[in-house]
Amino acid sequence: MVNILVIDDDPDIGIMIQMLLEYKGYAVTLLEKTDEALSILQNNPIDLIIMDMLLSGTNGIDICAEFKKDRTVSHIPVLMLSAHPDAKIKCLEAGADDFIFKPFDLEDLLEKVSTLTSKNF
Repeated sequence: MVNILVIDDDPDIGIMIQMLLEYKGYAVTLLEKTDEALSILQNNPIDLIIMDMLLSGTNGIDICAEFKKDRTVSHIPVLMLSAHPDAKIKCLEAGADDFIFKPFDLEDLLEKVSTLTSKNF
């Protein structure tokens, strides 16, 4: 089973992503804050991180860069999300493996998840 960590401070978006991915057979852990993220990543077999760029009180770009500097979790691909027009370049420079603009097409999200986890439907 492919395990995905979703971090989004908008509960509606987070739950929608979680429901979609679980429907497609993925196991999903959903967080609204990044406080527990590193602990979850270090203590659970996570195959992909999906994270919003702008999180309440936290910059997702900085968190992504921290993940990519930490040898224990740097191998985990990160897919970042944002509606901000300059976001893609900033996220990729921080180490994100891919990026998707909000609002996003659900099929596009599933395609990126499949590519990043090498799971074929």
